[in-house]
Amino acid sequence: MAAFARRFCALPLLCAVLVLAAVLVSAESSTVTGDVTMLDKLFDSDTITLDLSASTAAVVTVQLINSQVSGGGLTVRGAVSSQARLSMSVTGTTVTQATIFFTGPMPSNADIRIVSTTGTLASAQSLFDFSGLVLDTNVTLVVENTAVTWPQDARTAGSVLLIGAGSNSMVIKNNAAVFVLNANAVNGASVVSVDIGSDFALINGGVFAIDYSRCDKCSRALVDIQSPLTATGSSLFRLSNCKVIDSSNSLLTSAGGITVAEKSAYLIHDSAVASGSLFSFPPDGQGSYSFVVSGGSIVSFLNLEGPATGVASELAVPSTADNSKIMGGGCKIAGVPLTDLPSYSNHGLQVNALVRDNGLGTDNTCANANCIPGYIQSGTSTVTPCTCKCSTNHKPPSCTLVVDPTLNYKESDDCIVPNCATCDRLNPTTRCTACNAGYKLTNTHTCESTAVITSSTAPTAPSGAAGAHTTALAVAVCVAATLYAL
Repeated sequence: MAAFARRFCALPLLCAVLVLAAVLVSAESSTVTGDVTMLDKLFDSDTITLDLSASTAAVVTVQLINSQVSGGGLTVRGAVSSQARLSMSVTGTTVTQATIFFTGPMPSNADIRIVSTTGTLASAQSLFDFSGLVLDTNVTLVVENTAVTWPQDARTAGSVLLIGAGSNSMVIKNNAAVFVLNANAVNGASVVSVDIGSDFALINGGVFAIDYSRCDKCSRALVDIQSPLTATGSSLFRLSNCKVIDSSNSLLTSAGGITVAEKSAYLIHDSAVASGSLFSFPPDGQGSYSFVVSGGSIVSFLNLEGPATGVASELAVPSTADNSKIMGGGCKIAGVPLTDLPSYSNHGLQVNALVRDNGLGTDNTCANANCIPGYIQSGTSTVTPCTCKCSTNHKPPSCTLVVDPTLNYKESDDCIVPNCATCDRLNPTTRCTACNAGYKLTNTHTCESTAVITSSTAPTAPSGAAGAHTTALAVAVCVAATLYAL
């Protein structure tokens, strides 16, 4: 009887251990050390760590295709530097009330593309969270063809991309770049939100660019920066070909001041707001706003349209400029073209050089209004339409060291891959990034019908579903053991 009692009393403890173990494995962690392709994965509270330190390969290729992200989301974490170059693509992802996190230092010389992501989010959720991300030395991160929707009646909403305070100070330096291309937010707060509690720094060729994006019924500016922005050492901040629709909020909010120095570029081009103002530059406690341009840098406001600039004439943006160029051209405020320097200053933009539609300045030479000053060839050009004459190893359209995805970009391309809704910008004849309804991506980036997929090829569940199955199995074992003990 005593032996029976001991065995019976030990069963609850055994059951607790089994169930706890099952819960702990419900969130999967994996470490990438070499080439890997993940197809049709379900992610929920999962972490992928990129550790290429032991790899002897020249390039390590990581592909996530047709992923589904929900619940606790997916975290991609950088680890230590490596000799191998990372080539990572995240294609055709569907996100439901979850977030995809990129954090930590990404491997140098990495090329990371996140293409054709669709998200349906709850209030206050952001699709991508880059808080604590460090990009150093030729890292390129492109977020491309993204569509996100939030509840229409949400009191608070998130952004397509959130950059907040993290364990590391967010920095983009040494020719690293983040490109947000063709991002569409509906009922969200913004396309991009930055609030890191310190300077948002672009250093030594760093690039942060938002192009061809839309904010529909957004509650804040399309780009909402709540930290001081600094671009130094031939760096680039660019906002171009963007639209704010069905909202009275602005194209850009930039709080805390702006510094553009050492032959860097700050470009706001080809964008419009339907109502409200183009900009919001909140003044400090003394009623002024610090926007300092120096060291042969450029600021250019080209082809902008809206009811107002949002800048009072007495505020003066930029507030300080030495021999640097502040250029304006093709802008229209409240339906009235700005045709001379006083018309710009009357709307708070302290422009000191005009640019024509063909890119020529008033001296009939190319104004280089779209170029990073530190990376252009010396001399002048009169060939129109003007393009940047980049120095060796630097690439158009703006003379970045890394490849700029807006080069020859078309918002709608003819796609010849069968049953494909969106073809890959880099390989439009052979690679699909999003299939038509009733089709799904394969690991060769073609489209196959979902009608022929059987249960044996259904998406695998390394996380939430697998954890539920494991937990259920543990409970079943406990029940069986208890019955046996009786």
